[in-house]
Amino acid sequence: MTQLNEEKLLTELGSLREELQNLMLKKEELRTALHRIREELNNKRDELRKKKNELADVRSRLTLVREEITKAKNNMKVLKEKFTNALNNFRQASSELRAITRSSSYNMAIDELRQRIEGLEWSLITTPNISIEKEKQIVNEISKLEQKLKTLISQQLRYSKVVEDYEKSRRELNELREHINKEKEHLNELLKQLTSLKESRGKIKSEIVALIDNIKQLKNERNELKTQLTSINNTIREKRFQYQEIVKELRRLREESKRKEQYKVLKEKKEHAMERINKGERVTIYDLYIAYGSEANENENDYS
Repeated sequence: MTQLNEEKLLTELGSLREELQNLMLKKEELRTALHRIREELNNKRDELRKKKNELADVRSRLTLVREEITKAKNNMKVLKEKFTNALNNFRQASSELRAITRSSSYNMAIDELRQRIEGLEWSLITTPNISIEKEKQIVNEISKLEQKLKTLISQQLRYSKVVEDYEKSRRELNELREHINKEKEHLNELLKQLTSLKESRGKIKSEIVALIDNIKQLKNERNELKTQLTSINNTIREKRFQYQEIVKELRRLREESKRKEQYKVLKEKKEHAMERINKGERVTIYDLYIAYGSEANENENDYS
């Protein structure tokens, strides 16, 4: 019966040993998977941190670009106001120039007028016996020519001033137009940067959302692995306890079997010693001890 029990326990022990080996392999697989998940989580957290820093940088650049756009728009507003004023000045100068050109008679140049005046004056001086009527006529002619000369000279001075104003207005207008075009190019470039930064911001936000979802998923996988690992550890603990209990039981059975075997041998020796004593044969002190010793009696009581 003891041998059957021992064989059954050995079978159970072998089965438990195999289960424990499989559980330990499974545990190692879970630990490897858990380590991989933790590394991946750390990598994703690092990536998320970088993306958040990138987003903060893009937002900062967006703020700066918006400020630059506001500044450029204000500059454009000022330049357009200046351009409008310059255009009005240019139109006024052009109008004045056209008016002077139309009203001025340049058929008789200033030098020609002077020559005529000098000729008439010379005629008064050099013509002998000139009549009073003729002299009066020449003086009147000189007076008219001098008035014309004076008017022409005045118009020429005014014309020069108007031309100067016209050219100045035209230069100012061209300079402002050039500044406006440059400012427009600068503003368009800033608007392109703004669009690009907004696209980058949207892309980074999407990447951050994806990373957060990924991290959540990895955390769930990690928690599931930890739950499985805890369950396997508990199972291993239970199986080890069962294994130790069976080992203890096997040890007990083997010790019990050994004691029974010792008792059997001792009993046979005792019977043999008693037989010799009963026959009156010569016996040794050991035979007497075996036949009447207390240990034999105690063993007999133990296994009776």
